[in-house]
Amino acid sequence: MPTRPCRRVFALLMCALAWSHPASAQVKVDVLTEVRHLTFSGAHALSQHRLEKLMQTRARGPGYGLRVALGKLPLVPPPAAHPFSPLTLQEDVVRLRAAYAASGFFHTRVHYEVERDQKKNLLDITMIVEEGPPTLVRDVTVKSSDSLSTLPVPKGEEKSWEGVQRSTIAQMGHRLVVDDARQARDQLGKWWRNRGFPRASVTTGLTVDSTGSEARLMYRVAPGEFARFGELRVEGNETISAVTVGKMIPIHAGEPYSENEVEQAEIDLQKLDIVRVAKVDVPALADSDSTFVPATAPGPSASPPSAVLETRVRITEGDRRLIGGDVGYVTDAGFTTEARWTHRNFYGGGRALTLTGIAQTGWLALVEDPDIRYRLALSLKQPAFGHRHVSAVIGPFVEHRDDSQDLSTQVGLNTTLVYQRRTLNSLSLDYQVAKRRVDQYRFNDLASGDVDLFTFLVHISQGLVDSLGSSLNSSLVTLSGTYGILDDPANPRQGVIVRPAVQVTAPTSISSTAYWRADLTSNGYLPLGRSVVIASRFKIGQLFPFGKSVPDAGEDPRAKFLQLHDVAFSAGGTGDVRGWENRLLGPKVPDVRFETVGDSLVAHTEGYDPYGGFARMTFSFEARLPLPRLGPNFGSLLFLDGGRVWTGDDRYGLRDDPHGQDELFLATGGGLAFKTPVGPIEISAGYKLNPSITDLVDASDILRAAQAGRPLDDLPQHSNRRWQFHLAIGTSY
Repeated sequence: MPTRPCRRVFALLMCALAWSHPASAQVKVDVLTEVRHLTFSGAHALSQHRLEKLMQTRARGPGYGLRVALGKLPLVPPPAAHPFSPLTLQEDVVRLRAAYAASGFFHTRVHYEVERDQKKNLLDITMIVEEGPPTLVRDVTVKSSDSLSTLPVPKGEEKSWEGVQRSTIAQMGHRLVVDDARQARDQLGKWWRNRGFPRASVTTGLTVDSTGSEARLMYRVAPGEFARFGELRVEGNETISAVTVGKMIPIHAGEPYSENEVEQAEIDLQKLDIVRVAKVDVPALADSDSTFVPATAPGPSASPPSAVLETRVRITEGDRRLIGGDVGYVTDAGFTTEARWTHRNFYGGGRALTLTGIAQTGWLALVEDPDIRYRLALSLKQPAFGHRHVSAVIGPFVEHRDDSQDLSTQVGLNTTLVYQRRTLNSLSLDYQVAKRRVDQYRFNDLASGDVDLFTFLVHISQGLVDSLGSSLNSSLVTLSGTYGILDDPANPRQGVIVRPAVQVTAPTSISSTAYWRADLTSNGYLPLGRSVVIASRFKIGQLFPFGKSVPDAGEDPRAKFLQLHDVAFSAGGTGDVRGWENRLLGPKVPDVRFETVGDSLVAHTEGYDPYGGFARMTFSFEARLPLPRLGPNFGSLLFLDGGRVWTGDDRYGLRDDPHGQDELFLATGGGLAFKTPVGPIEISAGYKLNPSITDLVDASDILRAAQAGRPLDDLPQHSNRRWQFHLAIGTSY
């Protein structure tokens, strides 16, 4: 007689309760007794990490005394207390036996040994697991619940049904795992419920031989009546209309019922900012005793009779107006804050109007020339723009920036179309027209031997840089996408995410420059065991100037290059190659400033400015490790970063760099990570493995050498410049 897997597991649970006995009855405990160490012995098929998650008995964990001390610091949580309970330990034995039974080990024995530290009132517990022989699946069949009839597979779906059956039968020859058997059952049922059979059900029969080493699975499919979607009824909407709701969901009257489309409708409705909770269901399916009344009678055609099911959408709206913000810190830009005001149903239709202000202050930054930016933007988002997965965004913006590139103010307008089916899968097309007024350029030139630094400084004093112009217009079309599969988007341990982007200036008649720009960023995560994660990052990009941005005969190629400086590539910094300051890996020049002393102009330096390049390649491999004896809120990291920025274009005279700044550079280092109530905090230090000469020489020394005509090789090199320290609050890798 076939027996359901759940009945088998329930029987084992009852047996385990009967077999369990207090092995440590002689060990005295009180309300203050805690577990110091909890270990496993003899476990093989199930990982120790999985067994630990099943246990309700908790150990103090390593480094308890140190964690208590750190818990007295602000924002650092103290370790939680875990008093020992003998009853909970007995229940843990039952849970472990049930887990092994669900994995095909019906004869597993679980017991424990307990040792007590009398002086400290602590217990050391060892859970001993004896698995026994596994149960193998010898046969799998899929049949109709009615042995006298065949399954009504919809026309054109025969190959799909055969594929689902093959996936189910693939269990044959493997160890019996209840979760796998249940998943195959659910997959069979859902296949029918996605093709017009809302009450399709699948029952599972399990037969185990007397020795318990072989099992046979039988799936019986009952499709039930065929049905179609009917009228859509919307409830709970206060400010958004039923028409707007209908545009956002994939359910249409007359189409065959699909469970997937009901689930997708709830996901799509959550894309409306005003919707806090959305529930989509079919009331007729809630009553298991009700029967469907066919809307079409069976006739001579092959189409089955169908019932019409009313679909109900229940919505809970959020506040129409919302104010929020974030605060963070990175060493390259100091404290950063963002404030947002949003109207989440602006004039109906689910539109969202958002006013955003960003202040990247540079306050307390640990670099000499931080990136300072202030941005104010207004955006209007229209959902379901022609399609439920497409939204349109339009908004003006103004931005003031004071960084290593320039001191400037930009105003512009963005229009964007976004296609988004899932959170980490999207495609966007953006057009931006903007005008930037440059008040002061902040880059100089160390050309490849044609012009030395001193000569170029003279050119600056004579106003040669004016040839760049003080106003830059841009007209940009950008196509970008995101594709990712992550186990946890907030704190990923496994998966990959890829972000490609292609940008072009068009039409070039209203743009100061002309170029194509291709960029690709990818991140990957791979767990090694239960506590170690390997995180990787790869970036590659190339700039392709054309038309007016290519120097003609008689034009200064340096001026053409510098006109593209704003879109040129750079590398280095907290979220990049961590052995270098922000954007200072690769070609760079002293940040030369002039001040009037008496009747003379005196030059001095304030560190380096990135010169940039037309191509970039960077990578990073990071091992995220637990911090011994400090628990899950503390971690450590080891990394190897590398990158190269170069141009290699004869038209701009920058193919060869005599100072070796366009080579591939590597850095290694490590750091600490903390989880706090205000977000993650990361402190890291990077060490340059193969720095260029400009990485080791002070910018002021280069300036004096240029003025004196001395070669750079004779300048003093400082080994402490190999180190670079980074601090990030509220950001992740």
